[in-house]
Amino acid sequence: MKKVIIALAVLVMAFGNVGFAQRNTHLKSKATANVLKYYGVRDETTVVPQLAQWMTEDGETYRTTYTYDEYDYYLIEEVTEFAGGSSWENYYKLQYEYDFYGNVIEALAQSSMGNGWVNEARASYTYEGDQPSEVVYQNWEGGAWVNDTKEVYNYNGDVTTVLYWDWNGNNWTSDELYTYTYSGETIELLIQYMQGGAWQNDEKQLFTLNFDERVVEIIEQEWVGTSWVNDERISYRYVGGVYPDKTVEEWNGSAWEIDCMYDFVYDQGNAKVGECKKPSGNDWEPCDGDIEMAFGYSEKSNTYYGWRVEISYVDLTSVNEDAQQVSFLVYPVPAQGEIFIEAEGFQKAEIYSLTGQKLMESLRDRMNVSALSSGLYIMKVYDREGGCATQRFVVK
Repeated sequence: MKKVIIALAVLVMAFGNVGFAQRNTHLKSKATANVLKYYGVRDETTVVPQLAQWMTEDGETYRTTYTYDEYDYYLIEEVTEFAGGSSWENYYKLQYEYDFYGNVIEALAQSSMGNGWVNEARASYTYEGDQPSEVVYQNWEGGAWVNDTKEVYNYNGDVTTVLYWDWNGNNWTSDELYTYTYSGETIELLIQYMQGGAWQNDEKQLFTLNFDERVVEIIEQEWVGTSWVNDERISYRYVGGVYPDKTVEEWNGSAWEIDCMYDFVYDQGNAKVGECKKPSGNDWEPCDGDIEMAFGYSEKSNTYYGWRVEISYVDLTSVNEDAQQVSFLVYPVPAQGEIFIEAEGFQKAEIYSLTGQKLMESLRDRMNVSALSSGLYIMKVYDREGGCATQRFVVK
């Protein structure tokens, strides 16, 4: 059931785009969100966000452009800009690197400064099989990466735990413990913090699933003294595999009261427009909130902070469908020293990092890769007819 829990986490948690002051929330899964598989594997339909634009109540407008690897469709970069005067200005950037199996091994966050980008934070991932085992988060300080926090995952049947550690400058100290327990059509998340050498209750979330194992309700509770007290309830209403609206309610001590509501417009299972509104007398008025934009019939989602979001999508399988494909062979694999390329009508070859940076180019059908670090790279080969193709290869 651990895969169900992680799949659920992808659906219900916001890890989209808000101010860069909250940059760590873009990287940190905090257990209920997980970029590991979300960004690591391509969407089954390969229909993915291409451009998202959203507005806040105070008139700020932002947009994010998503770039995908043309060979495996992995998300490799997302750049966010804000509307500054008469033009768009860079705001922040996220880049992702993957291992041979398509798992994210590093997520890098950078902010705009002057005419360039500066490091802000990064997350490094390790796995046991296809499941995350540890995530380490670091901040860029004084020209070097400095430890911040880390997560350690443990799986035991229907129970998954995530232990959070803080870096005190010399050692890791335990901070929080998230425990997921799956039981039938419910998942309970217990959040505890370390105090006095023992775990103390803090929060609890109760997830109710439908027959498709999708979330229909989340009840959040807080530990007060000796008992759990209701705090917030989130309800998803599904129609045809998507949720056209989502309601957030707060507990007033005796009953649930509507805090805000989210409305969505879909196109073939992909949320195109999302809006947040709150009660105002007998009517509604726009308000800022975490607008969760689902796509792929609610299998995946991005979240944006504001009152209105508009997203355009792209089918990655059709991006280069008219381009002539080149069949080529790279050997030896793993590569070490000189590699050879066999391709009919060979014109040139290029080598890229997984983030899309061109590292090498050659007009010969052989290349010396001894200067490259060990890892996974992308080879792009062109022929004399204008066709091209890409292929991943490993440098030893």
